[in-house]
Amino acid sequence: MHITLNDEEKYIETRWNMIGELNNLFWKPKIDVIGRTKFWYQEISHEKDDVIESAFQVYFYDEMWEIPAGLALLQLVTKAETIANIGVKK
Repeated sequence: MHITLNDEEKYIETRWNMIGELNNLFWKPKIDVIGRTKFWYQEISHEKDDVIESAFQVYFYDEMWEIPAGLALLQLVTKAETIANIGVKK
C-alpha cells in the first residue's frame, strides 16, 4: 500500500491491492485487484467549553481500479489465477 498527501489540493491518495479468496466454492476463485482511492478533506472546527477544537473531515472520495471491472468479475467465475491482475499501471 502507498499513501500520499497533497496538502495544496487537500486530498490524501492511497494505492492498494485487494486480494480475496472464496474457498467455499469448488473452483476456489481468487480476486486480485489493484486500485487507488483519493479522499478530499476539509478542516472543521467548533468551540467546546471555551476551547476551539479542530478536526479533519472527508467530504468526497473517488476510487479507481487498475483492472477493468469485467476482468475482476472474470476472476470470480474462473479458477484462481486464471485471469491475471493486468491493467494500466500508473
